[in-house]
Amino acid sequence: MRRPRLSKPRLWREERGGVAVMGAVAGGLICGLAALSVDLGSIALEARRVQGAADLAALSAAMDLPRAGAAAQATARDNLGRQVQPETITGVYTPDRDRKPQERFTPGGLRPNAARVRLDSEAKLYFGRWILGRETVTVSRSATAAIPQAPPMAAFSIGSRLASLDGGLLNQLLGGLTGSKVSLNLMDYRRLADVDIDLLSYLDALAVDLGVKAGDYDALLRHEMDAGRALRVLETVAGGADGGALGALGRAGTGLKLKLGDLAGVEADAARGLARGLETRVSALDLATTTLEIASQRRQAALSLDVPTGLSDIKASVAIGERPHRSPWITLGDDGDATVRTAQTRVYIRVRTARALAGLAQLEAPLLVELAASEARLEAIRCPGGAVDLGVRPGLATAAIGAIDESRLDDFKTPLKPQKATLLSLLNLVTVKARSELQVADTGFRTVRFSEADIAAARTRTVSTREGVASLAGSLIAGMELDVKAGPLGLGLGDVAGAVGALLRPLAPVLDGVVNGLLDLLGVGLGEADVTVHGARCGDDAARPTLVG
Repeated sequence: MRRPRLSKPRLWREERGGVAVMGAVAGGLICGLAALSVDLGSIALEARRVQGAADLAALSAAMDLPRAGAAAQATARDNLGRQVQPETITGVYTPDRDRKPQERFTPGGLRPNAARVRLDSEAKLYFGRWILGRETVTVSRSATAAIPQAPPMAAFSIGSRLASLDGGLLNQLLGGLTGSKVSLNLMDYRRLADVDIDLLSYLDALAVDLGVKAGDYDALLRHEMDAGRALRVLETVAGGADGGALGALGRAGTGLKLKLGDLAGVEADAARGLARGLETRVSALDLATTTLEIASQRRQAALSLDVPTGLSDIKASVAIGERPHRSPWITLGDDGDATVRTAQTRVYIRVRTARALAGLAQLEAPLLVELAASEARLEAIRCPGGAVDLGVRPGLATAAIGAIDESRLDDFKTPLKPQKATLLSLLNLVTVKARSELQVADTGFRTVRFSEADIAAARTRTVSTREGVASLAGSLIAGMELDVKAGPLGLGLGDVAGAVGALLRPLAPVLDGVVNGLLDLLGVGLGEADVTVHGARCGDDAARPTLVG
């Protein structure tokens, strides 16, 4: 028997009006979202207003750190009303990239440089109050402002001996290095030595000449330019006070390429120091001669010296090594890694005595002096005040009486090994050979402090090695190893050795004067390092606070 089918109620079978139902539900949702949007917008608007007030309050507090709380409260109330009660904390902000942003502010500290302000305000609810049962919600925002603390910085140089100017020798040296004729007199060089140049102004003028964006010292110090062009810019900065001497040197330097970073310390972060505007003044002569030394491809020059009393002839050659890449002549730095070095230097002198040995013949002696780079590094800047400590190490000095291959004098990659030199050779009857060597060195750095007065006066300090020798030539002569071969003339070995010593010993002061004069010309000294601090700054006390997070 077939059972009858049960049918659904009519209401369940009815399919009309579905869209209306969905529309009603969606409308309710839209109304709810609209209500929520209104409340969220109210909260966001209040949060923005509170954040702006917190930013302003933090800036006010940082500008007046001793009264930070009162300054923050006054600013916050001006923006949010009398009811607001800011929470203000002073402390030290350290802009260290290795720290998380929230860890860079440390409350307290002996010398606070920042303030953190927290503000609370109530955002009004319009529809959410029926759900939350409250009229408002609390909005909290905070801001931190700090006074930028530029680290202490200093500008210093090594190797400058302007007291020993000799116009003729400088002409020969610069002419030999550049391959051009230089014809300046002593007064021209003294005038250059007396002209102080602001290094920042000079580099800014170079930037204008090269078309580099003003203040972009990173880009400027990467540039290479013609040394003659650089000296013509220097002439413009000098404003005619050089009397035309820089123009003459500029013509000598035309065609030589100069890397500006080698002049102003690109490897020692000079760009950062320059950007902070540290005033650094150096003499036009220092800038000009160093520019030509750095740019020169010729590293050796023969000099014609006046023959001193006691000698009948003297010849001299000097060679200047390339400055190491990490060794600018002048640097601006704010850390202990800032180091400057002098260039390696070699001086080779051949002299002939005026008197003859035992009436037979004049002695000829070759003297080599080789100086490794002296170093100076920034050890400390003492603030407040701005006194500067430099660590100074005079370079290793090697002096010898001996013969070398003079064609390799400017090959600083290959050490010179002086051989026994023939002082006298007479018809193969009497031959006198000699060799002597002396080293002067300091193994460590010595601290030299420059006071504010020293820096203001650009005072040069000389650091001498503890192993200094009173007379270089005298020590070499006293330590000579003689190789004497005497033929049938009947002179005993002792007689010849004694005669050589008696002839050379009185000439030791003369030879010392020649050597020291040449080294002074090159801006270096035997077992000595001359250092100058050109400027120092403890930070920018006039800096305005900035928001840091």
